[in-house]
This record gives sequence, structure tokens and C-alpha cells, in this order.
Amino acid sequence: MRLIPEFRFLISWMGRVGLAGLLAGAAWGGTFGRVVPIGGQASDIALDERRGVLYIANFTAGRVEVMNTADRTIPRSINVAAFPGSLALSPDGRFLVVAHFGNFAPPNAATNALSVINLDTNQRQTFAMGAAPLAVAFGIDGRCLVVTTRDLSLFDPVSGTVQVVESLASLASKTLPQPGPIAPPDITESAIGVSADGRRIYGSTEAFGFTYDVQTRVVTSFPTKGGFPFGPRTVSVARDGSFFAFGWAVWDSRGRFLYDFPDVTGEFSVGSWAVDSTAGLIYTQLPRQSASASATEGPTYSVLEADNGTVIAQYALRENLTGRSLLSSDRQTIFAVSDSGLTVLPVGRLNEERRVTVDREDLVFRATFCDRAAITHDLHITDPGGGETAFSLESTIAGVTLSPTRGFTPAVVRVTVDPNLFQNQKGTVTGDIVIRSNDAINLPPRVRVLINNREPDQRGTFVNVSGSLVDVVADPQRDRFYILRRDRNRVLVYHGSNFTQITELRTNAGPTQMAITRDGRYLLVGHDRSWNINVYDLESLAETLPIRMPYAHYPLSVAVSGKAILAVSDNRQVDRGYNTIDRVDLASRTAVELPTIGPFENKFDTYVMLTSSPNGAYIFGAGADGTTLLYSASADAFTVFRRDFESLSGAVAASNDDLYLVDNALLNASLVPVERLDTGTGLSSGFLFAGGSAIRVTTPDPSAPGVIQRVDLETGEGIRPTRMVESPKRREEVRTDARLNNPFTRTLTGVGNHLVALTQSGFTVLPYTYDAAVAIPRLERIVNAADMRDPVAPGGLISIFGHDLSPVNLATREVPLPTALGESCLTVNGTLIPLLFVSPQQINAQLPYNVDGSAQMVLRTPGGVSDNLNFRISPQAPAVFLTGMAGDFENLPVIVRESNNTLVTLSNPVHLGEDLRIYATGLGLVSPQVDAGQPAPVDSPVEARVKPVVFLGETELEVLFAGLRPGEVGVGEIRVRVPWAGVNRGLQVPLRIVQGAQQVEVQVRVVN
Repeated sequence: MRLIPEFRFLISWMGRVGLAGLLAGAAWGGTFGRVVPIGGQASDIALDERRGVLYIANFTAGRVEVMNTADRTIPRSINVAAFPGSLALSPDGRFLVVAHFGNFAPPNAATNALSVINLDTNQRQTFAMGAAPLAVAFGIDGRCLVVTTRDLSLFDPVSGTVQVVESLASLASKTLPQPGPIAPPDITESAIGVSADGRRIYGSTEAFGFTYDVQTRVVTSFPTKGGFPFGPRTVSVARDGSFFAFGWAVWDSRGRFLYDFPDVTGEFSVGSWAVDSTAGLIYTQLPRQSASASATEGPTYSVLEADNGTVIAQYALRENLTGRSLLSSDRQTIFAVSDSGLTVLPVGRLNEERRVTVDREDLVFRATFCDRAAITHDLHITDPGGGETAFSLESTIAGVTLSPTRGFTPAVVRVTVDPNLFQNQKGTVTGDIVIRSNDAINLPPRVRVLINNREPDQRGTFVNVSGSLVDVVADPQRDRFYILRRDRNRVLVYHGSNFTQITELRTNAGPTQMAITRDGRYLLVGHDRSWNINVYDLESLAETLPIRMPYAHYPLSVAVSGKAILAVSDNRQVDRGYNTIDRVDLASRTAVELPTIGPFENKFDTYVMLTSSPNGAYIFGAGADGTTLLYSASADAFTVFRRDFESLSGAVAASNDDLYLVDNALLNASLVPVERLDTGTGLSSGFLFAGGSAIRVTTPDPSAPGVIQRVDLETGEGIRPTRMVESPKRREEVRTDARLNNPFTRTLTGVGNHLVALTQSGFTVLPYTYDAAVAIPRLERIVNAADMRDPVAPGGLISIFGHDLSPVNLATREVPLPTALGESCLTVNGTLIPLLFVSPQQINAQLPYNVDGSAQMVLRTPGGVSDNLNFRISPQAPAVFLTGMAGDFENLPVIVRESNNTLVTLSNPVHLGEDLRIYATGLGLVSPQVDAGQPAPVDSPVEARVKPVVFLGETELEVLFAGLRPGEVGVGEIRVRVPWAGVNRGLQVPLRIVQGAQQVEVQVRVVN
């Protein structure tokens, strides 16, 4: 790792790039792929891997360029008839078919034709066509499917015969000449693609899309006209034909959306698709019309998860892709039609390209009332290929110091925040670290910076969760809760007792809202970018068959009652363009649009959010335009439909007691407003009916503390408003279409004895008694965290026992470990120590390395400051972890046999001549030094300065290593070798570790 001083950066950069790098031909620095100009406009390509060439249709030059795939040169061309618009290579590699779009308008003569090139004999034939050929593709049967302006036909390249498969109404295709400039896809307006097995062909004309089954010769059409233009006009198909990408969507084999992409331009001649279904990836350039997009930023190439369109990485392109992309059979290279002719993208050799990545999405700085000293975190910047790639950094927040601000990968950047600069901001200040590189081909992601400066009166502990969090639902039956992360298309599953993440579930694209079925068995997830509702079995946490919505229905909001499951869907069928309420049949996994909602039209021009009462008696709906509606499960009908407000936003909730909440209004059983809640604490964010009362969270500003308060349901008055650690979430995404612009938030739920609120940094945990008087904490004893005994040592993991140590149970996975957790912070001799877990009776923490001898511990909580707890720290205090489990046996020593990588037990005893790994804590000082709270590095060993001596019975074992376990915080690892002779055997042989003046002993079984 090298950190380059500021004044040397330019010189060093020039030295590393060198003259050869500056003159590196067509492979431009900072962009992905190599451009191959062809001296014309390319319209299509065909890959001939048997001959090691790629055929490029040069539409404007009337020839087919032949490029060697090995060196990207074009040594020869094949002259053909004018305007070659589409190419197809036969499965046996014998024939290349060229479609010529010569659709001239009278008085000019049409020159529509097919050319057949026998690649084995170099013979060529041209066949005149009565209708303009738009696209061609070979199936596994050796016949070429020809899409014309009049029909779909099968062409036999051997005999030259044509057989009509499906006649079409004459398409409104373009005629020649066209006003220039214009690209080939804008002329033919067609595209076609074939699966790798040659059994499925998918394509599109200017009027419709189609699927063609090669074996049955059945054509099925689907609409692609009447809505937003389906560009880019290119098709890429999964190997088995199960799905394909086209336009601005990914489709299933029946021509239904799997998911789509919003905010696109729809241009026919800009962009491309390449599906790698083997790797579960899709590569695409998909031009967006976002106001944030700048023409100077250049085209972007995205790598997506194939099942839901989640962006994995983005790369800068030298120029726009403008048509078909083909993936080589070894999946190493993509060939794509582009502005200059062709772009070659080495997707399988990314480690040879310069890239810049970071090791985390968020950096969290928690200032506490314990300490206002400057806080520093490390940000690791690397090139995944191991290269030394230049980068620069800047922060969007004043008061955040970066050192260095530029350098070469790999590098460690120290990010420092002085909490005193933010002392007037008591919530969480949010900004970004922007990473730039003129060398890297990728677009480095921003790192979110979160700075929290809390006071003792602020309640709650936030758990950092990256990304856009849009919904939270409790599962009391399993002591879990679920958070919907929209930007990554995931459901995050959390434990309801210690608030650690259990797993994550993949959703379809654009998840919006969750609901749990009445039997508690299934979790439903609606979306605004796909035509289905995901269904998950909550027992197994496995995805089951989704609910397929009616054609072009996007289920924005879903709710469950005792009688019906309802969804509000954005109905984007041609000539529809409004939202409807659909009824879901979970058993058949289907849904139907309701013909009416009682006496009212089932038609909404606004976003409507649904939520159900906990007992399933009602489903309450609120519209952004001020409408409210109510479905009764007992009547199986909509019984109320009103509009009492000019607009609505914020929280939406339903009770078991005929009360409903939307925004700042309480509504009665007829949805008539009965109370108006105070707006002085900020915007409505979350609301929870709890028994005969309610709890509400509001936010005056994203960087200010949120406010949580109880609500008197008789009067609507707030009770004991209390400042939160940070602001609850507000709606982040704003859509220009009123039907899709969701102004509502559901950010508060209850899990066990705690409240969980979605907040700026992730989620915040509060006890239901958040507003109760807090007792002063009392410390009683300190032990090591391995075997819960004395003594303890520098750097070791410890457990502290007492009373009123924290208002919540909370564990953390943050690295480095925080020094404040669950509103509690500990000091030893005045130094803050890292915390792993807090609860009312126990805290787990790590001692610093710079303490020894007599020590004093003090705990600070919102309830006050504890009395001093005096204790002694030994230089070494080895202790073996007693957390092993095997069958019904618990509290076993964590000793692992190297030979089978399993725990030593009575049935899996120690054998002579084998190596063991002993996991312990309290090994004392280490070299090189590791800061407390930081994990041990994974690339270099960290050894104990005082090497322990290990005995098995009376036999001393060879110690191979003693130090910190790589990647862990405070966990020691001792590796020993058992000799072949001289060792006691038995059911309980003492294994003793001696280090300095301390020793520890556990019992193990030893056999021959």
C-alpha cells in the first residue's frame, strides 16, 4: 500500500501510466471495452466461433465486415446487396443469411432481399422479397425465421424455399429514403433473439412482440405498442429460453414482464442487452431520462442480477451501444454494436481492468455524552484486480477530514469527524464521500457518512442498515421483523430479541410494501416494477410461487384481511393508465381486477396505500389526493369511500377498535375525521395502535432528532413527547407520475417489548417504556467472556454484570465495534471501550490493550452514572471459550480438530499425531498492535507477545501459533500439535494453557 503526498501525485501518476499507457490505441483509459470502427453504421452482428470471426452488417456501406475475434482486426469484407439490416448464422455454421431492408417508396423500386452466403464454399445467392425483411434468426431445425412487414416465414437456405408461418396485418414500417441522420434500428424498428439451444426465438416489430417455438412452430404475440416506446430495439435470450431482455424490461417466456426499468428514454437506437443466464447476470446499457443524468457523464454499462435487476456494478463506456450484443460461449467476451461499429467488452477478464472499490456502504460516527473526542474510521479502497489505480476523494459534509485525499490502490483512508463541530445538530447529519478515478473503468459508489450527536435525553439506539428502507413489518409469532430494502430488492430478516440480521430474501424489482397472511405462514411483497407479488414461507424462509397479477398490473400496495387479500395495482394496459384494486387468490397464486368497489368505479388517478387492522376485520386505504376507503371483511365489500382532505401523506394505520389514522388525522368507523393531531413536532412518519392507546413518530427535519409520543385516542393529544436518537424516515423517492408517487410511510412497529422505527441510519430500537423514569446503573462484577471467570487481560473479551445497564437488549455487528450501544457507554480508567452486546443485566465488551493492573470501570446511561467498579487486569489471562455445542451437549470447550474441522467431543475425541485449534481470549498484548474494537487483519498474522505453553496431560505440546484469529475482534487462536507418543489417553484428560502467571484447564477425551 502506498499513500502519495499531494504535491507528488501528478508526477507519480504520470510515472505509473507511462507513455505507452497514454498512447494505448483504441482501449481508452477510464472506459470499458475496445471500440472497433468499421467506416459505416453497423446494424447487426453474428458470431462464428468455429472460424474465430464476427460478422458485422455495415448498413450504410452495403457489406459485411469480417472481424477476427482474436486480435479485433478486420482483414476482409463481404460485399452484399444494399442495406444489410439483420444477420443470422445457421446452427451448423454453414450459412450466413443477410436481410436487406430496401423498402423504397414509389416511384423508387423496392430492393428487399435475402442474401445467403455459403461460408464453406464462399458461394452467394440473393433472393428477392415481396415484403421488407426486418429481422432474421435460425432455430435448431436449420430453418431461418424471417420477420417481414407482412408475415413470419421460414426460409430454407439450402433450397431457397419460403414457408409462411403467420400472416400479419401490414405493418406501418418506414420506407426509404428517410430524413437523415437516422440509425438502422430507427428504420427497421425490429429486433430478434434466439436461445442458445435454438428452441425459442423472441422478437419484435414496430407493432407487437412475439415468441416462436421452433419445434411446434407456434407463434404467440404480445403487445409492445401504445405505451412508452420499447427501446433499445435489441433482444437477448437466456440459454434455455426461459426469459429474455428487450426494450426496457425483462420478460418471461410468455411475453409477460418479469420486471422493468423506470425513467428510461425508450430510444430504439441507443442501448443494448446481453443475458448471461449461466452466471445469473444481465449486462446492459439502458439510457435514462433522469434529470440528474448529464450528457457529459457519458454512457454507462450496468451489470445486473438477472432475477430482479439489482445493479451490481457500473462501468463507463467509450461510446453508446446501438444494437445487438452477443456473449461468447466461454462467457468471457461480449461483442456489441456501437456508434463506431463495434465495442468489444472483456466481461470475463475484469481483473485485468483498472477498478476502484470500497469495503463498506456506510461510515457511522456516534458521538456520545461520554466523550466528544474526534472519531476516526478507516475506509479501505482497493482495485479488485490487485492493481495500483489512482483515485481521489472529497466529502460533501464540511467537518469531515479525509487523509489522504488522493492516492493509489490499495489504500487505507482515515476518515475523521470532530463531534464538537456538529454540537448544534442533535440528530444524524448525512452526507457522502465521493470517490473519483480517471483511470478506473467502473463508477465507484459513494460512501454514505452518518454523524450522530445525541444528548442524554434522546431515546433509542439505532442499528445501521444501508440503503433505501421503505417498510417494516413485525412477526410476533417468530420473534422476528422484516425490513424492505428497495434499492437492493431485498427483504432483511431480523431477530426480535437481539436485533441482529438473520438472513435476507431476494424480491422482484421495486419492492414497495409487505403483508403477512392471516395464518402467519406467508410473507407477501408487492412491487412497482413487476407484475407479481412475491410469496415467502416464513417457516423455512424460502421463496414459493409468486402471485401473478393481471396483465400489466403492478401491485403497489398489498393488505390482508380475514376474508380477502387486496392489492392496489398500477394498471398500465394500453388505454388504461390508472390504479385499480385487485383481489388475490393465494391458493391459485392469481389475482383479478375487481369490476367495481361497491357502487363506485374501481379507478384511481392517485397513489393509494392499503393497511389492515391487526384482527383482519378491515382494510383501510388512503389516497394521496385526499380520498379514504374501507373494506369490511364481514361484509366482503367496500363500505366507505370519502374525500375529506385536499391531500394526504405520512403515516397510515388501522386499529382493532374502529379507529384509523392517516397523516395527522384520526378517523372513526365511517372514516369521518374526529381529531386532528398536533403538527408542531414535524411531519407524520409512523403510527402504531397499541391496545387502547397509540404511539406516534414524527420528524421536523431529516438531520434533527425525531419525536416519539403516546397519543390519547379520546382527545388526539400527545403525551410526553420524547426526542429520539435520530429522525424517522421520510419518503425519499419522488415520481413524476401521480399514480406512482407514494407519499405514505410505514416506519413504526412493535416487536416483543420493544418498538422498531425506520430512521435515517437504518432502524432505531426503543423499549415500550421509552418515556419512563430511568434508574441509575449498578455494576457488580467483571469476568472474561470465554468461561465467565476471573481474571481478565488487555485486549480480552469481557462480560460485565449488574442492574439497569441498558434499557434494551442489543447486539452489534458493526466493525469497528462502537463505544456506545443501547444508550450505554463504558469507560475503563477514563477510556471508552468497544461494546459487543448490551442488556439490562449484562454487557459484553473488549478491554483496551493499553490498560493493566488496577482499574476502574464506570457506566453511563440516560439514567445516570454508575459508581466506580474497581477490578484488576492481569498481563495475561488465557480462557478457553465454553460455547461449543454438539447434539444435546452445551458449554463445551471450543477446540477444533484440524483433520476434520469439527469440535472436539466425547464422540469426536483428540487423536495422537493431529493438530488442534483452541479458541480463547485474554492472551494479552499482541504484535503487531491492533486497536481495540478492530478485527485482526486477514492478510498478516498477529501473535501474542508472550507465547503460551500448552500441556495435554503431562505432555507439553508444540505450539504452532498463538495470537488473534484473523477477521475477529478479541478472539484468540492457539494452534498446537499432539505428538504420536507419550500422551495420556482417557475420557477426561486435562488440557492446560499456561501463560505468564496465569493458567486455565479444560477436559478433553484422547484416543490413539
